[in-house]
Amino acid sequence: MSSDWRELSRVSLPSPARASSPSSSQSQPPQKNSLACERCFKRKQKCDRLRPACTSCADLGVECIARSQQFDFNAEDTTLTHARVNGYVESLRRRVAELEEKIKVAEQKHVQARHTSFGTADAVSPINGKRRRSIYGSISSAPVNEQTAANGEEQSSVQDTMSAIGLLSNKAMAESRTNTGDKPHKLAIIESISAALAVDGRDPSKASSSQPVYVTDDQLIPLTRDLTLSHFQQFLDWSVWLPHIDENRLFEQYEAVLETSNQGIDPTRIALPRFNTYLAIAIGISMSSDSGRLSSLATNLHGAAVKLLPFILHSQEPLDTLHCMLLLAVFSMFSASGGSTWHLMGFIMTNCIAAGLHKTVPPRNTSDTEYTYRVEWLFWSVYIWDRSLSSVMGRPFTITEVDISVAIPDITEDETASGPVRAKLALSKHLVTHAQLISDVLGSHRPKPLFSYSNLCFWREFPPQNGGTTTPTNPQFDYLEQLACRALILMVRPSNQNLTNSDIDAESNSEVEADTISCCKALIEKLYNRSGSGTAVSFLDAYDILAAAVAYVCLVQNAPQPNQTGLTQTFEVVSKASILLTQCSSKFSALSIFQQFLLSLSTKMMEGQGSLQTHQEFIPPEIPSHLRRMVQRYSSSGTISNSL
Repeated sequence: MSSDWRELSRVSLPSPARASSPSSSQSQPPQKNSLACERCFKRKQKCDRLRPACTSCADLGVECIARSQQFDFNAEDTTLTHARVNGYVESLRRRVAELEEKIKVAEQKHVQARHTSFGTADAVSPINGKRRRSIYGSISSAPVNEQTAANGEEQSSVQDTMSAIGLLSNKAMAESRTNTGDKPHKLAIIESISAALAVDGRDPSKASSSQPVYVTDDQLIPLTRDLTLSHFQQFLDWSVWLPHIDENRLFEQYEAVLETSNQGIDPTRIALPRFNTYLAIAIGISMSSDSGRLSSLATNLHGAAVKLLPFILHSQEPLDTLHCMLLLAVFSMFSASGGSTWHLMGFIMTNCIAAGLHKTVPPRNTSDTEYTYRVEWLFWSVYIWDRSLSSVMGRPFTITEVDISVAIPDITEDETASGPVRAKLALSKHLVTHAQLISDVLGSHRPKPLFSYSNLCFWREFPPQNGGTTTPTNPQFDYLEQLACRALILMVRPSNQNLTNSDIDAESNSEVEADTISCCKALIEKLYNRSGSGTAVSFLDAYDILAAAVAYVCLVQNAPQPNQTGLTQTFEVVSKASILLTQCSSKFSALSIFQQFLLSLSTKMMEGQGSLQTHQEFIPPEIPSHLRRMVQRYSSSGTISNSL
């Protein structure tokens, strides 16, 4: 069994005794208080705690008052006892009673002031800590100086009371200085996942709160074979993107969950099989043509799976948590109700690094048949999605290549794997190779475009063979050309240092740009032709469509003599891409800005270079940085024709 990375403490606190021990080289160290003085504590500023007066108070010439509660943290008896806890609670209760008495006194003064001003007790509102400013003006008959004094006294009393309440709350919620066990860290994992799931998924580029989703009881979810089998199988066919998943074992869990769906079984015993089944069906629904009709079922299955996370978190296998978080991230790519994919993936990779998966493969018990996933492929599943998400959104990778020392598993070493499993892992390894190519293109030592282009051509010309296997080959899963188009766009993007191409670079990049133009056009047409089948797309597809359209428009306009045929093709490509982005925005509403930006960009391109240069200031912040630089480079290039 692998070591539980969830039990590692986040912060190693120094010993108070060691921190406060005087140096042996100092003969007479200055005497210090154990706590900050009253003035520095109230102002939340640093205090050197010198006696008889700290430096801050001494410089201002004010009295330095020591805090009322002084504890010797170096003493031997510093542990909490039952009597001390009871005494602390009683002191809190007494303080609450004092504050309530002050509130009553302030309320009486408020009533008296109202009587003095209006001569009546009408419309008197008590002070409850959230008093609203009155919208009615009044002219007091009392003298101005008396009213000012009364109001000042009342305001001071209320402020003192509220400050005391805030101070009391801070004291009551103070955390311990020591970490007792792993429960706080496990709680932080659940809270981090919940926070990522609470982000509004309709806008993948931002982190904004979403409306609460009310989920029905998972026992009432109708899990029948006729309703769920096709969607579950669709997820299994797509699982080439998750090479760590064992399809045979996952299908066995699906069968077991269907048989026990109507029986009252301890959820702690079958938490992981139910989680896997629920999310596999939900993801399959979200990527199918029935995503609109069965969206509520997918949301309920996702919510029921989230409820099982606490049971899985306390399981004996720590990697179960990473597997579950990865399924949650995949669901969020296809559904706006799944939370923030970016936050989930960042948290997943952080925990992968904490578990050491980027360096070595954790040992596993070979006699244990309860694994739903291949441990040796778990990191590479996360790696594929980290590179995909970061490259299309124009964001940095969560881990660099120099920090990865674990090797890609050798498919030939597993003699027990069947032919279909070997074919799936071979295609998954092909995806990992593409992710490494993307990482090389976007790395700090950016290679020449022709060097990266030659590697990409080799990757495209030698895909893994799938003869006679169940690996999907229909157009719905024809994603290799989409990955190639993504890589080409990143190759022709301008660097951060130079937004203009030199003559040498332009000559060497002509072949790459020509291939990029044809690949972008082919991708948009292919996605447009299959859009009528009702196949759902993820928001990553929307980013790829936008990138292909922007790259096509910019590169085509870079031609020396664009003709009428070229203009017609440009309008056709932009129109098809606009329709595809509109379909994507029906699920992720915030992505409608992509369609608006694309239409505006094409219009500015047709108007000429001057109009496009003024358009640079109005590029929406949701547009990825590499596309922004591409528009800036070609708008400032002198090769763009102004006669259009």
